[in-house]
Amino acid sequence: MVMKEMLICFLDAYLEGKNPEDTLRLLEDDAVSLGSGAQEVALNKKELRTLMMEGKINTFGNIRYELDNYRENLYQDDVYGVYCTVKISMSDENGGRRSYRTRLTLTAAKKEKVWRIISLHMSVPGDQQGKKEWFPIKYGHQAVSRLDASSGRKLVETMMSMLPGGIMGGYLEEGFPLYIINDAMLRYLGYTYDELVKKTGERMQEIIAPEDWERVCRAIYDGVEKSGGYDIQYRVVRKDGSRMWVRDRGHAITTEDGRKAMVSVMLDINEDIKLQEKLRQEIMEEPLTGILNRKGAISCFEKYLSKHQTGAMFLLDIDNFKQVNDTYGHQHGDRVLVLLAEILKNRSRKEDIVARMGGDEFMLFLLGCTDEKVLTERARNICSAFHEVGEEYNKADISISIGIAVSDGNTDFDQLYKTADERMYMVKKNGKGSFCFNPPHLA
Repeated sequence: MVMKEMLICFLDAYLEGKNPEDTLRLLEDDAVSLGSGAQEVALNKKELRTLMMEGKINTFGNIRYELDNYRENLYQDDVYGVYCTVKISMSDENGGRRSYRTRLTLTAAKKEKVWRIISLHMSVPGDQQGKKEWFPIKYGHQAVSRLDASSGRKLVETMMSMLPGGIMGGYLEEGFPLYIINDAMLRYLGYTYDELVKKTGERMQEIIAPEDWERVCRAIYDGVEKSGGYDIQYRVVRKDGSRMWVRDRGHAITTEDGRKAMVSVMLDINEDIKLQEKLRQEIMEEPLTGILNRKGAISCFEKYLSKHQTGAMFLLDIDNFKQVNDTYGHQHGDRVLVLLAEILKNRSRKEDIVARMGGDEFMLFLLGCTDEKVLTERARNICSAFHEVGEEYNKADISISIGIAVSDGNTDFDQLYKTADERMYMVKKNGKGSFCFNPPHLA
């Protein structure tokens, strides 16, 4: 019970005796003390002495105290943690007495065989803050009484359950150290609180998808600086490793200890994003082949053009395609279209554009590729691969004609398409089944 005895000695000196020297001898020089009043903050022994000497600590009148719910834990051989409640009774300026309960936490460490306090925090529960509103609601003039503690908690629980999402907040510091989180947010993530702490080290950065982190960090700081708030969408990483899209609407605050933080309401928008993606695919993709349609191709090209990125456009047309439908049927015609789409996808990269422009006309845009030798080899490879498809439909005598146009990063879609189209028809006029480069020559 060494800790309890030391705590009693501290409270006797601090509350009842109001004796700075007896109080301070129990503290380490760099001890942190946070009292129940807004002004009762001391970041070392010297600051606490100043507060006591200047009379800024709210301990007027004849004070008595009682300890309750005392708990202590030995974290290491030389570090103790203490929690208890303290019932404080004091005389007021009107000659009466008033009392309230505080919560007290204390950490003590042993140095050179002597136990001293290294941190101490005393706080008053929200429902005992006197007439100060502990929850942002107003009472009607006909209200007989205000909420008691139990009803207040119930009201908070009810209103929290009605919020349409999770609540989470972090300090505006590196990695966003966790400030607050509610059960709804934990359910979103699939963690218990202890699991979250162990997995993330209480850093919000650890639950934000790495590919979104820089964008999210920049958006939060920019929003806080400009308007004090932000509204962004990004992915969080759940316990099982899956990604979940959330809409994060937050606002900056200053916490009781003077640190800048933000608190957010997060909505699960995973299904909305899936629906948007599905609609985007329906609008931008061609259903038979699964590649982009004309609209999707133009949209992607314009994004590259806005960044002045170079590349080469291949415009492809299947020679004698009508003969496939007439001779083998439309089902086989569809198969030929699918096979050509596969050939193009297999000979392109993720950032390239592969599209069916309509009918039997296709487009391939190779981003950043302008070297004639590389483009020539790619065109020959496509023609050769499609020749194997044509052998299956030899009665139709199908082949592929390709027109190639190179973009310097400033050519708009219509200009590039027109050039590639002209090259393609030059091939068709000269025997089909080959390609034409820019500047024009037949392969």
